[in-house]
Amino acid sequence: MQETGLLFGSFNPIHIGHLALANYLLEYSSLDQIWFVVSPQNPFKEQSELEDEQHRLKMVKLAISREERFIASDIEFDMPLPSYTLKTLELLKESHPDHRFSLIIGSDNLLVFPRWHEAEKIIEKFNILVYPRPGYAPEDAEKEILNKVTLIEAPLLDVSSTLIRQAFSEKKQLPYLLTPEVYDYIIENSLYKK
Repeated sequence: MQETGLLFGSFNPIHIGHLALANYLLEYSSLDQIWFVVSPQNPFKEQSELEDEQHRLKMVKLAISREERFIASDIEFDMPLPSYTLKTLELLKESHPDHRFSLIIGSDNLLVFPRWHEAEKIIEKFNILVYPRPGYAPEDAEKEILNKVTLIEAPLLDVSSTLIRQAFSEKKQLPYLLTPEVYDYIIENSLYKK
């Protein structure tokens, strides 16, 4: 049975914070693989903020190309929108019975977890690993939820896709927050220009 962590996200764009977290989890947890599940539409985000899903998937593939234990997943591209995590988890479990899936979320998401679609079913059926995010104390989450998740010590990297998009729109240069391949792809395809 493969222990597989699922890191869902818009990855708009994927950056070194995502990669450092995934790298840390592979080395300091029981996970054998991490799948980056690219969400075409997050129910909590405006669609207008998102770059085209194929561009975002391509950037994930470029960013993870050197690590064979990282997998890019576009499973949600053919599912009804908006993407609901429970439906994706159930489909993955059904189509990959040789994998035991754990959902990886930040402490920011833990605090709003009760607002997720069918949150109680997710927590009943799947292991949830929670990594720290600056400014979001896991202890502030509902006790009932906190008792059913696994808190992970991981380095705090306060890098965000929002910061990177803003920098590109202002013609700022922040190449070291991205892999060189992703940075070059953004430039070549003129992404994140207002």
